[in-house]
Amino acid sequence: MRTTAHGAIEVDEYLRTSRPHIFAMGDVNGGPQFTYISLDDYRIVADQLSGEGKRSTTDRVAVPYTLFMTPPLARVGLTENEARAAGRSVRVASKAVAAMAAMPRASIVGEVRGLMKFVVDAETDEILGAALLSVDAQELVNTVALAMRSGVTASGLRDAIWTHPSSTEAFNEVLATVVR
Repeated sequence: MRTTAHGAIEVDEYLRTSRPHIFAMGDVNGGPQFTYISLDDYRIVADQLSGEGKRSTTDRVAVPYTLFMTPPLARVGLTENEARAAGRSVRVASKAVAAMAAMPRASIVGEVRGLMKFVVDAETDEILGAALLSVDAQELVNTVALAMRSGVTASGLRDAIWTHPSSTEAFNEVLATVVR
């Protein structure tokens, strides 16, 4: 089997190795080393072996990740610099957690440190990326990733009705700060 320059097993988008009857899943194939990526690798291979054979790594859009510290740091999509480098016209929404009235959960649990930042396409209102450093960021990022995959705009996320007191309420406030 062929390997990459970094020693990972080389695979195609269906996780087939250079030996078409052998697949490589998880950390050995050089992809993102997250448990949930390994689970998705399994889904791709299972689809190849006993499904329609259509699922591939190219289906992975807006894959979030979290650095579990206090408070957690979670990211999904493009950074502001990446979006600008890709030629996108962007607007940025950013606000410190301590300054958000619409995030009562942070005060309730006594963790008001942090910041939320969204990168939004200036023309389409598409959410291009988000960085969330806050209580519950590991959960919030999943909502943002789902919104990105489902075509929910920044305005749609901003105007949604969220339960109270929850951390998702912060989306109402931070996305109201979008600037050019």
